[in-house]
Amino acid sequence: MLPKTGFLSILLQAHQEGFCKDLIFVPTSIVYDRIIEEDSYIKELGGGTKKGESLKQILRARRYLKKRYGKIYVQFNEAFSLKEYLSQTNPSGQITLQELALHLVQAINDVSLVIPLSLVATAILANHRRGFHRSELNETVDIFHKLLIRNGVPMADSLSEPTKAVQDTLSLLVSWKVIESLEDTPGEEAPFHYVDEDKKIELEFYKNSIIHFFIPHAFVALSLLSGKEEVRTTEAIISDYAFLKHLFKHEFVFDEKEDLKEKITAVMDYFLDAGFITGSEDGGGYKVTKLGHDKLPIWAALAKTFIESYWIAVKSMIGRQEKVGKKEGLLKEMNYLGRRFHKLGFVEHIGALSELNYKNAVNFINEDILKASNQSEEQSNVNERLSQLGQRLYELSHYRS
Repeated sequence: MLPKTGFLSILLQAHQEGFCKDLIFVPTSIVYDRIIEEDSYIKELGGGTKKGESLKQILRARRYLKKRYGKIYVQFNEAFSLKEYLSQTNPSGQITLQELALHLVQAINDVSLVIPLSLVATAILANHRRGFHRSELNETVDIFHKLLIRNGVPMADSLSEPTKAVQDTLSLLVSWKVIESLEDTPGEEAPFHYVDEDKKIELEFYKNSIIHFFIPHAFVALSLLSGKEEVRTTEAIISDYAFLKHLFKHEFVFDEKEDLKEKITAVMDYFLDAGFITGSEDGGGYKVTKLGHDKLPIWAALAKTFIESYWIAVKSMIGRQEKVGKKEGLLKEMNYLGRRFHKLGFVEHIGALSELNYKNAVNFINEDILKASNQSEEQSNVNERLSQLGQRLYELSHYRS
């Protein structure tokens, strides 16, 4: 999620107007085993409004504070001076609010700790949405864990023993009634665990807290699996990656200075080492191996939730450009259409029914399709561009698995 810049704008304005000579920022990551506001967050995702605090709510909060919510992990990145930062990035001293905000978010992301709950939630939603045995979950967690180690991502000490961390986290989720179990499964490993559909939203929050570590691999996996041809060229993968990066510019913080080819090569090297792909015989591209057809959908699923949200938004806006200004009504239509598509099976992930994602999708469509269109352009042409976008999203979300 992109940063909110209200308070930061006040600080930056004070510095620009000479009220303070310098500002010192300390990027700080705060990660919770479980957040107290979980229920409120879930309601907001579904389109509920955030209620203002009242004395009654403060008094009622005592019962929440008596509960155990686990650990809080606080990590600090290196403090930096705004004055020095400006001299290094822009000697003129001019910097946009968004540039500074993105720099701070990237600095926070770099030290954000991966905790067992987030990693287990990510594994369940990526590969075990219909249920799992613990050994199956261990295997998926191990896949993600190896990448995190390879990339030097900071992790909680408890993840030094991934198998034990999975066991402890499952016990915790069962005690919270997020995960249910079937103890007696004849002829199979017991117990069998599953998550009811409405509880998956709770796991989405914890998955999204670490998803930025996996998004490049998710984008490349989508490209490899969605192509109809047996050999996927590097150029095609770069094109898909650039499209997804631009599409989700309101969802994730990307390094705009990164070399796309270099980034994708690093991802492909990992997939090659893991045996998910092989180089084509003529050296012009890559083939997905049998193991890759089994494992790459795990990575692709991490981006599928967002793709499905945007597909719902596009379907809602075709032929309805005159309603763009009436945002509340438009979002209500998207919420209805998303729920209907989910019940019909057109949308697989319940996490796609997110009003936050719909809003970001509307912003993208407004900026890149509606405002970019010539005012005299016929409605049918705008609808055609929306339909083309919808078709591409549909194809990307219905990859080979």
